[in-house]
Amino acid sequence: MREEKTKKTVWKIILEASALGINFVLCVIIGVVMGYLIDKFVNTFPLFSIIFLLAGFAAGVKEIFRFVRKVNRDGEGSNKENK
Repeated sequence: MREEKTKKTVWKIILEASALGINFVLCVIIGVVMGYLIDKFVNTFPLFSIIFLLAGFAAGVKEIFRFVRKVNRDGEGSNKENK
């Protein structure tokens, strides 16, 4: 029973990790598109595009750190159970 639970946990982590790349790229793309649209409306081309590009990048990095913290927290819990 414990082995099945461990397999499910490993597959869940792999699935979430594979989604990280998609999440990161989407954060950056959404930031650039929003910045571009604001720049087009206000007529200040590179300003908001760069600001929102950096904001999207920061959001993507934040998601990666959130995932790493979650995996570390879950991993520590499973190590305590095995001891």
